[in-house]
Amino acid sequence: MMNLKECIITRRSIRKYKKDDISDELIHDLLDCARFAPSPCNAQPWRFKIIKDCETKQLLSQASFNQKHIAEAPVVIVCCGNINDYIIGSLSGNEELYNLDMIDNNFYKMLKYRTDGLKNVQVEKLVSEVSFNVAIAVEHIVLRAVELSLGSCWVKAVDERKIREIFNWNDNIKFVNLLTLGYPDEEPKSIKKLSIQDIIL
Repeated sequence: MMNLKECIITRRSIRKYKKDDISDELIHDLLDCARFAPSPCNAQPWRFKIIKDCETKQLLSQASFNQKHIAEAPVVIVCCGNINDYIIGSLSGNEELYNLDMIDNNFYKMLKYRTDGLKNVQVEKLVSEVSFNVAIAVEHIVLRAVELSLGSCWVKAVDERKIREIFNWNDNIKFVNLLTLGYPDEEPKSIKKLSIQDIIL
């Protein structure tokens, strides 16, 4: 089994999959890794919808400008954030951190002031913050998938309005991305990455 750095280095965006099913046990394993992702005040706003049926995958493909690998992947995970739960989770998370003596009183007061203010913030202004949290959890899934010999592909080129219509979601659920999953039926070549020197400011 690969170590974590090998998973990071060998990960590729996979768009061709074998027809083999992914067991519920493996999907549970992936989501179990996602739920351990970090989030501000332990808010944990990520929510996932697991799609296996062909009809819904076809609708998701159409909503994604007909990217065919979405319809062909054994599993598609619709990755979202719950705005209300983010606010509630932030408030309860502050209390938990304070009660566990993980933050001092002054920092707790600052966090409480900030999170109390979230109640009055418009949903649109929380979208980027919640999406950032969800993305961390999704990457946990991606790397664990590599370790389990699964392939995945982030899909962000999507008509979000159509996604919301498919599942009849209100504004509280923020779509972040689709993640296709399956056993790879291709070995994409590595692409050039910036050097360490290039990414240091």
